[in-house]
Amino acid sequence: MNIKTNHHQHPILSWFDLSAKEQKEFEYLDTEDRQLDASFFRYKGVTYDLGEFLVIPQHVATNTQFEGWEKWDGYSSDSFFSGVLVKYVEDIDDHVIVGTYFS
Repeated sequence: MNIKTNHHQHPILSWFDLSAKEQKEFEYLDTEDRQLDASFFRYKGVTYDLGEFLVIPQHVATNTQFEGWEKWDGYSSDSFFSGVLVKYVEDIDDHVIVGTYFS
């Protein structure tokens, strides 16, 4: 498993930080409560909903098939072989570090 990251911190955004075009992409957030609870980030020209990321359980992170995942908090698959990883920045609550994985 290959993981690539530049370790840059990306700010976590609220619904109101998104453009009208970006908000339209997340039309499944159809109530004000869901919109207010949602959080997003931008990475390589794409806006991601952190609610769509799955938490990486400890038993997966220590599995040799997922070597390197123990440093990450969540993932979202693009395909069977690739996807995006996120790690919350410990000292700054409103930023994530983002990486990509592929095999």
